[in-house]
Amino acid sequence: MPQQHYTLTSYDPIYAVCPEVRIPEELIRKQAVRWLELNCAKPGEQAKLTDAWISKHSDDFNTAEEVLIFIRYNMYKDNREAQELSDQDYVCRELATRLVEDLPEDLVEECVYAANMRLEDMVSRSGKSMQEFCKEHGMSLDEVYANTEQRAIQSLKEDSALAAWADHANFTLEPEDFYAVIPGENIQDKAEKRRQIELDGRLPQMEEYALKTKALKDVMANAMIKRNETDAEWLRYGDTSAEVTNALNQYPDNFIAL
Repeated sequence: MPQQHYTLTSYDPIYAVCPEVRIPEELIRKQAVRWLELNCAKPGEQAKLTDAWISKHSDDFNTAEEVLIFIRYNMYKDNREAQELSDQDYVCRELATRLVEDLPEDLVEECVYAANMRLEDMVSRSGKSMQEFCKEHGMSLDEVYANTEQRAIQSLKEDSALAAWADHANFTLEPEDFYAVIPGENIQDKAEKRRQIELDGRLPQMEEYALKTKALKDVMANAMIKRNETDAEWLRYGDTSAEVTNALNQYPDNFIAL
């Protein structure tokens, strides 16, 4: 079957509202107590998230609110990957609305079938039945499969839209583009794995995925986002990411790890 060709109604930057990923305050308070136990409490002593206990035991903080600000800052900094994945989800969802072509029925059926198989395999590996899984999530079996189908089709639409973006941009692949889709500890490790993949003749199988990943990077770099619908200004996503990276490189002491 010939490869499906996709186009978009527009290749202008995506505008999307991408809410901030919130960490429950309860988890922040628990982490604060844990930090106090490790850094301020004596062996066997129970830490307390109170102004009196903190001012007596800490050289750096005087109040519980100061500790919470410090912990909150670090937890959100460490939460960057979850935020980036959430941002990609909102931007790609908006990108998919620009898809011109309808998805081929046979491709949709194949995609939904594979998604159902993955779901059933995941449930089976967890030692549960589908009925137990449904009860645990408060859904009927039909609702579970309908949700899986919806998510699979949406993912297929987003992949198709990224393929259209890559095709329109006439992207070609360089060795470093494969590093983005090859796991590894560092660039040398990724390069060695790439050479092995190429020797095994498996590199062409990764080209479509690598092109879509390159398109995603380009889409995200140029996307215009807001954290709240009521925000007055749109921010270019690539600029905000660069600011954080530059600040980390220029002022590493200000990015305190727990």
